Amino acid sequence: MSTSKAAVSFDSSLPRTYSGSWREAYGQNSDTPRLTSYQAPGGEPVAFAYDSISLGGGQNIDTAEYPYGFWSNTRLGEKPHTIRIKGHLIGEKFIEQRSRLATALQTETDDDNPGFLDLPLWGRFKVVVESWDIDEDKTKTGMSEFSFEFKRAGYSDSSRFDAASKNLASLNIDGAVDNLKSAAVSAFAAAVEKSMDIATLSRSFGKLASKLQSVVGRIQGSVNTLNAMTNKVMGITNLIAQAVMIPRSLAQAFVNATFGIVSGIMEIKNAANEAASYFMGDDDDSGSGNSSSPATSSTLSREKQESVMESLISRNEKNVLMQFLAASSYTLDEEAITEQQFSTSAAAENLYKATAFGVCAQLLTRMDSGSETYQSQSGLWKLLEKLEDSISKEDSGLFAAIEECRVSCAEMLLSFSHDTEIRRTIRNEMPLLELAVYLGCDAERIRSLNSVADSFLIKGEIVYV
Repeated sequence: MSTSKAAVSFDSSLPRTYSGSWREAYGQNSDTPRLTSYQAPGGEPVAFAYDSISLGGGQNIDTAEYPYGFWSNTRLGEKPHTIRIKGHLIGEKFIEQRSRLATALQTETDDDNPGFLDLPLWGRFKVVVESWDIDEDKTKTGMSEFSFEFKRAGYSDSSRFDAASKNLASLNIDGAVDNLKSAAVSAFAAAVEKSMDIATLSRSFGKLASKLQSVVGRIQGSVNTLNAMTNKVMGITNLIAQAVMIPRSLAQAFVNATFGIVSGIMEIKNAANEAASYFMGDDDDSGSGNSSSPATSSTLSREKQESVMESLISRNEKNVLMQFLAASSYTLDEEAITEQQFSTSAAAENLYKATAFGVCAQLLTRMDSGSETYQSQSGLWKLLEKLEDSISKEDSGLFAAIEECRVSCAEMLLSFSHDTEIRRTIRNEMPLLELAVYLGCDAERIRSLNSVADSFLIKGEIVYV
């Protein structure tokens, strides 16, 4: 059994016995009887005769005592298993055996480099030497008696560190996405290396560039940010125009442009004040003679500006996410006649889907968890799984990168706290603020989940949390 959630690879179960019969365990029916022995790390087994064996364990208990004579116990974990042995060496060469045994017991042991205690009736234990004593009595000539105490080898610090490092690495969605970028480019280059049609390659990446440009067209942000996204997309068409038909170069340009869109969205999100100023019209419009307009930004409260800005930013993320989640059904509509044309077109489609998967995984973990309910998040995850199923993962590197990306995304999402979505039908029209009080839900959350405004009288089915 596993003794803790952190030490998932540590099993404290007893070793498998050699046989259910004690005669067979000792090997009495074979030519080589099985002996009790101890083997130091990197050494040879040293046999001895045992007189008694004691195996001890238990639980670590935290006991809390209370007035009026009662208490409670809480299990903190399993105690280390202790093995105590008493035995002897006897015979003409007992001195040689005694010296070999003492040398073996002096050898350093720890969890990474354990000794091995072979007990015919119990099995083979990995152990760490805790103490040992060798006694001799002059009345017992040709004999040494001894007692050993071992601790069963446990989960070492280095193993725990490695497990923790792997866990941290798996939680790093950005690192997983970076690996997916490289794997997608390499998989595409390998797929078209031996079977490529130049004309199909050119048309395919032209269509992929157009697809990215349509995604950029749905993003709301500053002109500079949108231009930066567009320039990266234009890098693909520039390569085509220059007749640079190198698969890896085209794939890398496509991946850079795709994740350039994600970087642009994050830039808009981080530049909150700039985005709010842009969309509220604060830049140079205040002195343009439109001061009589009742809807100028100067009349908007700071809270209203922040609300509109946050709405625009969250819409950017959701819009782009939905665009790339739809990649599961994307096709280039290339009429393939030859095997080269089919392979090139299929590889380009798979590149788009694999890249879209990385984009969606990154965006899902960047979205504000407070803006999504558990049900809506579950729906997005199902779409992500559908996208993953549509990807050809014949390339082992791409398969591993997608698995790592999916696990990283899942662990990140599980760390979020999503509210449960509730639906209720409002039969009579009710103002938003009164409805918020009635439902016990913030008005801003109702507006974001149902796309309503303060001035609307609400009626019908309402989603709230």
